[in-house]
Amino acid sequence: MDLIITKFADDMGLETLITKCPVLESLTIERSFCDEIEVLRVRSESLLRFTHVADSDEGVVEDLVVSIDAPKLEYLRLSDHRVASFILNKPGKLVKADIDVVFNLSSENKFNPDDLPKRTMIRNFLVGISIIKDMIIYSSTLEVIYDFSRCERLPLFRNLSVLCVEFYGYMWEMLPIFLESCPNLKTLVVKSASYQEKGENIILPGPRRFLSSLEYVKIERPLKGEAMEMKLVSYLLENSTILKKLTLCLDDSVKKEDSVILKELLAIPRLSTSSKVVVL
Repeated sequence: MDLIITKFADDMGLETLITKCPVLESLTIERSFCDEIEVLRVRSESLLRFTHVADSDEGVVEDLVVSIDAPKLEYLRLSDHRVASFILNKPGKLVKADIDVVFNLSSENKFNPDDLPKRTMIRNFLVGISIIKDMIIYSSTLEVIYDFSRCERLPLFRNLSVLCVEFYGYMWEMLPIFLESCPNLKTLVVKSASYQEKGENIILPGPRRFLSSLEYVKIERPLKGEAMEMKLVSYLLENSTILKKLTLCLDDSVKKEDSVILKELLAIPRLSTSSKVVVL
């Protein structure tokens, strides 16, 4: 069932509809405006796939809570910067997820460590998705996770084996914090529309934990040799103990033949003696 630009009359509207669908396996909700409701409840004993998407109008402020109670849920996609709270109840079957949420935080409404209800909600949400094996996560969400990690330890994502990170103009410094909470991660794909310099920001200071399980890395954005790009490659090569292959490509503006950038990339020290750097 796909609900596109659907307006619910009250908090019970969606819940009542779902009760009439006892074998519902896939549900998609796409919103384009703020409903006059406080809680959107998704309760289903049969649901396997759930997608919740809303347009990203930064001028819209919502206190909406999306509560998901679907014990058989296997796939979850959340793409909504306006919802204030996502609650996952008993997500014991989750395998794959696509997460792009910020819990209504923004440059104007920043994460406040003293906001204990918000902290508790974020903690519970992270614990809920920590069972996932295959995940796509966006830099906006990583930024919230990084802010949260400065006041609380992140839960371990012990099952996470494959991770794809989508960056849109954000610095990548928040990435190591999350990677070090994924002790069994084997494959990492880094995508990005652009790397954005922010003053003199560099890789997070302090000792880094080794990435003891990472075997394959692919950086899909063509590299131009910018400082932050080189730091990302260095971090991955210098901290991955059993890395087998790192795949990247150079931008068309950079000639591969006798390229200074190529030489710098190949000269980066590698912790794993069996690792290969493949330049496409």
